[in-house]
Amino acid sequence: MAVLGVDLRASNKKPSSIAILDSESHLAQLGSFLEDEELIKLVNDVKPSLVAIGAPLNLPSGFCCLDQTCDCRFSVPNRKGRLLELELAKMGISCFYTNKGSIIRDLIYRGILLSKALRDTGHKVIEVYPHATKTLLFGDKVPPKNSAVSVTYMIGHLTPLVSGMEKHADDLDRNTCDAIINAYTGQLHAQSDTDILGDPEEGILVLPKLPN
Repeated sequence: MAVLGVDLRASNKKPSSIAILDSESHLAQLGSFLEDEELIKLVNDVKPSLVAIGAPLNLPSGFCCLDQTCDCRFSVPNRKGRLLELELAKMGISCFYTNKGSIIRDLIYRGILLSKALRDTGHKVIEVYPHATKTLLFGDKVPPKNSAVSVTYMIGHLTPLVSGMEKHADDLDRNTCDAIINAYTGQLHAQSDTDILGDPEEGILVLPKLPN
């Protein structure tokens, strides 16, 4: 039962990364796509047990869009993001809030449209957050994704969890590493070894098992 992880970019002008893990946590495929249709075709061909996308996949409850001129608003007063994002903040894990001032608006819209297209064709899709997964698995000393040591750190920490990475050594960068960690989170979920944050009506986030 393969799991496909996606490190989604906000624009189709830059490649988004994908990683496929088989049931033995072996890295079966590493790649990229520009257009959403490319990913949809790949998912239809591979038929993974689930797709784990590292991007917001739902708007907050009460929102129909993120347009500043629209009257839609949080259904719960004085909120600044989705419940899952507020819960992450309480855990000390930083994230971008999904609201009308978000600097990742394009990524949010793309994630919502892509997940809907995949779900409409019968595929199981979950929202994951690579930074949160890394923090829970490896501790709070994980270097920032854009830092010079990020790739080396991630390869060192992923190698004990995911086999077959050496065959893809030339293709490993910060984005493909996040695609792998997203796929790994999805595999944990397929094995019922995860917890969730949030509200099903406005989106849930899948995380590795939380400490008690």
